[in-house]
Amino acid sequence: MIPDATRRESSAYLDLPRMSAVRWARLALFITLNGEPFELDAPLSVADLLTKLAIDPRRVAVEHNLSILKRHLFADTLVNDGDRIEIVNFVGGGS
Repeated sequence: MIPDATRRESSAYLDLPRMSAVRWARLALFITLNGEPFELDAPLSVADLLTKLAIDPRRVAVEHNLSILKRHLFADTLVNDGDRIEIVNFVGGGS
């Protein structure tokens, strides 16, 4: 059993009004995007990542952790901490 004096001291660490004033640090996620480190605020879908990067999803191919994604999976595939994303743009042209 914990002596009363110890319990009273340790209860100061559980003071809820004080704890509510504590600000939690925001943890960033880091991915590798086209071979370069890239920071995200939170996990997001491949579709959301493309929107964030102002990339038209109709004009790219996306590789997620060494797997080529079908376009209809962009909205359902989450990008998480440590993931590797490669985005390849299709470029038209010629003579």
